[in-house]
Amino acid sequence: MRTSVVTPYCCYLRVYEPLPAFPARERTSWEAQVRVPDRPETSSLAVAEQRESLAALLPMLPPGAVSHARRAYAMEVEGNLLLCPDESALRVRQALGDLMMSLPEPVLRVLLPAGGLDRVDFDALGEDVCPPDAEPHILTARWHVPLAWFVIFGDEDRSIGMDPVELRYRAPMVEARRRLSRAHRLLTRARPDWEMEPLRTLGRWIESFHPHSWVELDYGGLVRLMGSERVTADRSASDVAAALQAVAKGDDEEARTIYHRLRKQWWEMREKERAS
Repeated sequence: MRTSVVTPYCCYLRVYEPLPAFPARERTSWEAQVRVPDRPETSSLAVAEQRESLAALLPMLPPGAVSHARRAYAMEVEGNLLLCPDESALRVRQALGDLMMSLPEPVLRVLLPAGGLDRVDFDALGEDVCPPDAEPHILTARWHVPLAWFVIFGDEDRSIGMDPVELRYRAPMVEARRRLSRAHRLLTRARPDWEMEPLRTLGRWIESFHPHSWVELDYGGLVRLMGSERVTADRSASDVAAALQAVAKGDDEEARTIYHRLRKQWWEMREKERAS
């Protein structure tokens, strides 16, 4: 799909759950929405989501910025339908909560205009729409891909498209959990001094979904920063696997070399945020 909308420089980690994983009252409406000949493609759904993401970047969240429309990404595996609801209200609520919890009040007053929070459309973010214990089916990262995300994929899960440029990884949940568990055990034993919380956080997230789900990493708007040549050459999941293999062999020097190369690669991407 071609579009004039410039995609935000974000990537997405999505979980697609099988239809039986959803409450019975939702299954019929979801199935009717996605089992149509002209079902929206992932790229067109992403554009709608990105419009809301751009609105959410405003200093205040105006009424109507968060759509009440129910949308879901869909994929089929061996004839079975899997869905990933976009849950924009839930994700905006969590992002707003994280912002308010992570910054002291004087900083918030600088970032938000006077009375800005008073004008937030909290009705769109209520607990009937966003249960406090709910986990979103989509995680978002801006200007980079967190290295922990690559742990759950292998190079064989990689797919690339050039018109338009796209880069995705897809893996069954059982394989994603196995890889993450194996990496966590290895690093806990061999490198207990390394920071493990990103892996633990990711593990808690994927454990909250149906075991027959699939996980997808979509580079999204990052491909615009990277360019087609860099997208084609990117093998970050393979590099992370090689670093873990080096740790398993006791070759800490090789593991550090790969890690620092990856960190430098994605840090350079994040530096572009400061320059923009």
